[in-house]
Amino acid sequence: MKRAPKSYALRAVLVGAAIVIASFGSSLASNIAIGNSDGLVEFGQGEFTLKACDSWIQLNLMTGSTGEYGSGSDGLSALTGITIQGLDANQCKSTQFTIQAFDQSQKVLPLYRTDGKSNLCSIKSCKIGTSAESDLVLQVSSSLVVALDNPDRYHSLSFDSTLGIYMITFTDPAQLARDVTNLTIQSSSL
Repeated sequence: MKRAPKSYALRAVLVGAAIVIASFGSSLASNIAIGNSDGLVEFGQGEFTLKACDSWIQLNLMTGSTGEYGSGSDGLSALTGITIQGLDANQCKSTQFTIQAFDQSQKVLPLYRTDGKSNLCSIKSCKIGTSAESDLVLQVSSSLVVALDNPDRYHSLSFDSTLGIYMITFTDPAQLARDVTNLTIQSSSL
């Protein structure tokens, strides 16, 4: 005759388990840790916004004019850079960020040419590591200086203090902006 309390307790346990499982699944989807248990390496992927260093960072594509860099006159534009908004140097001190772009099939794309040619890689072939680069490495030093890890004449960093936006621009872009499906950003401690 005391079945009602047992069924109530069973329902309460099942509901509690469902809530725990749902919470666990959503936290797995939002944070993926790669590396050691100290949490020194994080990985996040997104087209627009992601969380790193406990602040929200937004990545956007910068495009050139139609027809520039051999992009054609049919309304297509070259990827001329990437903007980073919301990067808080105080929260991200002693951190290195690596940004990459991927196409629809998750293939890493070259971002800028390093061979001095002003045509996109789809027009004049290029090879990552030889005539083009696919990684943008940005570092926030312990003294809060934000800079490119390996600046050169092919890509540069500037900061608009009015808007709080960092801009990484490419001298000789390698891709059409429309070919970029995903941007990824990885952070690690310096």
